[in-house]
Amino acid sequence: MSLAEINIEQLCNGCEKSVTQLKKRYKGKKYCSTCYARIFKKCLCPKCGLSARLPKNDDQAICNECIKKQPCIRCNQVNRPIGTLTEYGVVCNSCSVYFREVERCERCNVQSQKLTKISRFNDDLRVCPKCSTRDYETCPSCHKYRLLELDEKGNKVCKKCITQPNKPCIECKTMISAGCGDLCDDCYWIKNLWSKFHQNIYLFESSFLKKQYENYVLWLVDLVGAHQAALYLNKHTHFFIKTEMLWESNIPDADQLLLTLRTSGLRKFELVTQWLDQMHGVKISTINKNECSEIDQANKLIDQLPQPSLAFDVVFAYKQKLDEKMHQGKTSARSVRLAMKPAVALMLSIQDKQLLPDLAKVKAYLNEYSGQAAALTGFINFLNDQYDTDIDYISLKHSNFIKEASKRKLEKELISMLSPNTDFNVMVWVKNGLQLFHEMSYQDSLKIKLEMIVEIKDGYNVLYNNQNYWLPKNIDPSFKK
Repeated sequence: MSLAEINIEQLCNGCEKSVTQLKKRYKGKKYCSTCYARIFKKCLCPKCGLSARLPKNDDQAICNECIKKQPCIRCNQVNRPIGTLTEYGVVCNSCSVYFREVERCERCNVQSQKLTKISRFNDDLRVCPKCSTRDYETCPSCHKYRLLELDEKGNKVCKKCITQPNKPCIECKTMISAGCGDLCDDCYWIKNLWSKFHQNIYLFESSFLKKQYENYVLWLVDLVGAHQAALYLNKHTHFFIKTEMLWESNIPDADQLLLTLRTSGLRKFELVTQWLDQMHGVKISTINKNECSEIDQANKLIDQLPQPSLAFDVVFAYKQKLDEKMHQGKTSARSVRLAMKPAVALMLSIQDKQLLPDLAKVKAYLNEYSGQAAALTGFINFLNDQYDTDIDYISLKHSNFIKEASKRKLEKELISMLSPNTDFNVMVWVKNGLQLFHEMSYQDSLKIKLEMIVEIKDGYNVLYNNQNYWLPKNIDPSFKK
């Protein structure tokens, strides 16, 4: 039986009956010949005035010729071949793929609206765009991603570059490969850059800002070239959008920019800040940026606590006290952040966020994070003073508890490194070993360098401050000096 003899039944949306042949498709609906004659009546098109069959229940209906003249509802272009007619309007042939049902690629199982059969694969599968171009490569001549063929010299080149001669760039007349577009690379990126510029310039109201934005683009092109500038421009435009209120008639100063964007925001726009520094003398102090970063990190720490809760209220009050000391010049933003970290961690370790910590909970926390004992002192003192928790932290610090907890942690880390499935790091092994076996302080262990370590037959010799320290080898001796 041939394909022409196969009758496929479809549902008519007019009579809800299955039919083998449809007479009309209109706005996503299908009609049989009977329903077409019943629903579509001859009348004058309200737009052009010519006679046409239009649905009697649609007062806004127009004839096919008028429909063809309507712009595509997706790309807004006119006089394009009609791909489909939706309930929202006409869709051109190019855009019609976006109105198809999502189906799975028969090769990779990825969902797509653009399934197609590729005859050169001889597999009769409906595949997605990625699978349909799986044999494509980048042409070395025009740099387009295409199906390549062997030229006379045996090199892989696209068909256009093989069969057609080189052509001149329409802007600079430089000869380019036939497979390229109308512009050479330089002219293309220049056009791309200024096209983006002319689109972005309408984002700003201030004429002063528009001029400065143009000055920045010119400076950026001189610095990195049109190609990179075109790639950077949209991202850097966000700098001017976020600071637009600061550009009314003057260049914003460093404090205004830091207050608006914060340190994390300024990191995204290093080239813009470089331009401000070079061209306008606006230099944001590294000290101020670091202080701003520390303040923001401290705020992020406290935001980890649930609100409302006693835990949040307590830590927030502690932060206010630290902030007051910072404003008085008695401490730094970094010290505030370092003090906040164990305070937040301690409160997070307590399951009930409406309870204050006691000695048992403090010991449980320090058992896991013994290195935070000193940093936690201020918070414990604050709890004792403001909330009458009566935690005897001084006795705890002077006891062997913290030292033993630190030792247990080091032992645990060293034992974990004995596993054959763990990547062996000789520096970690040596630093932890010096703290555990030779009771070296953590601060001193950080000063150990690779050149201080000498591998010997039965272990490692570490020379530090004119003194030799011996450490055993790991089971997996992968360290090579």
